[in-house]
Amino acid sequence: MQNSNWNRFFVCSVIGTVSFLPLLVLPAMVNVLVDEAGLSESFAGWAASVNFFGVSVVALLMAFQMHRVDLRQMAIVALSIAFAADAISAVLAAPTAAFLLIRFITGLANGAAQITALSAIARVDDAERGFGLLITLQFMIAALGCYILPVYSTELGATGMFLLFAACDLLALSLARRLPGSESNEPAETESGAEKSILFSAVTLLALLGYFLFEAANTAQYTYLGRLGVALAFSDNAIGAVLMIASLAGIPGAFTIVVAGRRFGTIGPLLFGIGIAILGLVILITSGAFIWYLMAGICLGFSWAFCLPFIQSLLASLDRNGSALAAGAAAAAIGVAVGPGLAASVVEVGNYSPVFLIAIALMIVAIGSFFVSIRKRHPTQAEVTA
Repeated sequence: MQNSNWNRFFVCSVIGTVSFLPLLVLPAMVNVLVDEAGLSESFAGWAASVNFFGVSVVALLMAFQMHRVDLRQMAIVALSIAFAADAISAVLAAPTAAFLLIRFITGLANGAAQITALSAIARVDDAERGFGLLITLQFMIAALGCYILPVYSTELGATGMFLLFAACDLLALSLARRLPGSESNEPAETESGAEKSILFSAVTLLALLGYFLFEAANTAQYTYLGRLGVALAFSDNAIGAVLMIASLAGIPGAFTIVVAGRRFGTIGPLLFGIGIAILGLVILITSGAFIWYLMAGICLGFSWAFCLPFIQSLLASLDRNGSALAAGAAAAAIGVAVGPGLAASVVEVGNYSPVFLIAIALMIVAIGSFFVSIRKRHPTQAEVTA
């Protein structure tokens, strides 16, 4: 890997991680909002959903402009807004319409920053390894956040949590100037309608559908994974430890593609990764023992991190300038937004099995969509090679 690529991957990984914090610590954040801010479980789920809907809106709009976006300027503006919105969230954290609105605005800013990071990775060689490094860092921070927030939730409260988010926004903002700007000499296809021809192809649409379903399934189960631990009478420390270990399990999952690239294709690894997730969900439904709760968390964390770089690399291969990736971020964000809301609509007090059953169904349809997409692009083999 070239040193210049490594430098870019580091900057993009930090920005891409910070702009994804509300998802990375989702179950711990839901616990804080419920226990410390007085939100109901359903309202906390909807607060997460509107944030992710904001991400989806801005990502969809950017998808049709990616061949002309100045990544550096966009990141600076987006992270500045995110900082202000997270700081305001620290003040407004309560079951009110104003709080939902500010979380939607935060999502818009986070989404724009996330797209700049993904697109900057896609525009260089070894992009799949850049995505692997990004997901590795995301799961490292998720592990840390999912441990700190439950354990120190009383001391931090919702105010402290959102102020931590704002501090991370400032860190990412300090690195945003190192992204490529309008003076970059990297190739960019600017023909009118170039993005549309890519985005509306059957291959892309099927891949986007799979990404949407995959993220909806994961966030549905992730939203109430912590609450399941509460229902099973596990301690806050035990729940925090499980969430941390589950996120740590994602690190070797994400790093696999950094080492191996895509020499094993795409559909085979995705089948393996989603199969591991389904195993974890079945364990959650069928067993209430702590050791199996821990094992299920490990399965889910590993699977999520393992699959994401392969999905992102597939989308990056469709357009090096990032339009398919931006649309993928929109599809994923819609899935992320739908997941908590869907889970909130079926959750029962003390019974989370309906949530996990829905996640299994979504996972199965997702892998089918990826399979058909890859077959359409490579009719003779169901894989995408490096």
